[in-house]
Amino acid sequence: MVVNFKTKLCADYKVRYCCPTNSIEKPTTRNACGRQAINPSNHRIVGGVEATAHSWPWIVSLQSGGHFCGGTLIDNRHVLTAAHCIRSTNFRVIAGLHRRTDVNGPRSQNLRVLRVFVHEQYSSRTEANDIALVRLAQPVQFNNYVSAICLPGPNPQESQRVTVAGWGVLSSSGNVASSLRQVSVSVMNNQAEKVYGNNFDVRRQIGAGIPNLGGKDSCQGDSGGPLMYNANNQWYLSGVVSFGYGCALSNYPGVYTRTSAYLNWIRTKINTA
Repeated sequence: MVVNFKTKLCADYKVRYCCPTNSIEKPTTRNACGRQAINPSNHRIVGGVEATAHSWPWIVSLQSGGHFCGGTLIDNRHVLTAAHCIRSTNFRVIAGLHRRTDVNGPRSQNLRVLRVFVHEQYSSRTEANDIALVRLAQPVQFNNYVSAICLPGPNPQESQRVTVAGWGVLSSSGNVASSLRQVSVSVMNNQAEKVYGNNFDVRRQIGAGIPNLGGKDSCQGDSGGPLMYNANNQWYLSGVVSFGYGCALSNYPGVYTRTSAYLNWIRTKINTA
């Protein structure tokens, strides 16, 4: 079986190196994280709907000549994304974005990258350990349109609903979304184990989709974005968009890197100078 990995859409990279100018701040406290000033759509990205503008204030776009992957703010200096998205540090992080091309809009923050940490055991062959941490050259300014999601978070159980959002293509061979889209899917770990075999490890990954129907999934360009779970009116980063077989195919759930399995790694990298 050939797995269609959710790779980047463009690769115009040049390596550059920067020196740190700001001190590293502690991650956002749990009480302050995962809350929106603007309520998201309640609709239950393939098969999804356009998100209410700025209702997912922690989602960022990674751009180099255009959007190529998503990411999630976990504090004001760090973004979590997928390892397979990273080829160099020569890209920008755009926060406060709704329309994909509105990078210099009044609510957008266009940020340089200082350093990138790719998981040391990431495998491009199997997509194991598909996680990376991006350190920004300057902190984002938190406001109603930009904030951080909660990390760590509870693990959603089999069949529970979770939400994915991103600017990826609208079908496996379609156009890239012009505005942020969202979709609600169900945890399908059992089915993911069945169809992906040794390429799926439930201890470190989450499978999610629509049982027996398909039609709703993340797709190319959504890579690195969040799989989100709501508990007690706060949103938690349960997973990072990693790979899948096609997009929204029936009984082929998308696969997400399980964030809770990498909390020690994340904390270590945040505290690395």
